[in-house]
Amino acid sequence: MFFSLLLFLVLGFITLILLSLYHSTKKKIIIKLSIGIWIVVGLFAILIIISNFLYSKRKLDKEDFYGTYIVNREFFKGKNADWQYNHYRFEITKDNVLNLYITDESKVLKIYRRKIEFIEGSVNPHLKIINENPNFILESEPTLYSSSWGFYLVFKTKPYSNMFFKKGKWKSINN
Repeated sequence: MFFSLLLFLVLGFITLILLSLYHSTKKKIIIKLSIGIWIVVGLFAILIIISNFLYSKRKLDKEDFYGTYIVNREFFKGKNADWQYNHYRFEITKDNVLNLYITDESKVLKIYRRKIEFIEGSVNPHLKIINENPNFILESEPTLYSSSWGFYLVFKTKPYSNMFFKKGKWKSINN
């Protein structure tokens, strides 16, 4: 805030000096220089605002977590990601249950149901799985990564290392 005020005062002072020079010399280059300085500063301010938006983290509420999740195939493309996409997805319901679906494409083979809690106290709620019977995907808590565009959850698993999930509906990739 102080820096912005100081910058504005300095630019105002420079503009006054340039306008007084123009008044005494009547050279249009001085007006163009004054306008150019303000355009550069304005463009720089717009660039800062856009970069702050692009790189800021989104604040999430627990309501943002509810919905269906699919494997995010954008991080690691290829047969393994496609296979995971076709065999795992989950949903978080409003009654705080995580349903992990083991699938064969559109056919659900098995469902693992786990109660969940949202631990408050940091910028975003932390998803905690109440795990009486852990399986290879739900044996650890997911890590949340967020940006201004959205968020995704990462489960650390023994067979697949990290599994990346994003909100979305499953669609056949064999089209």
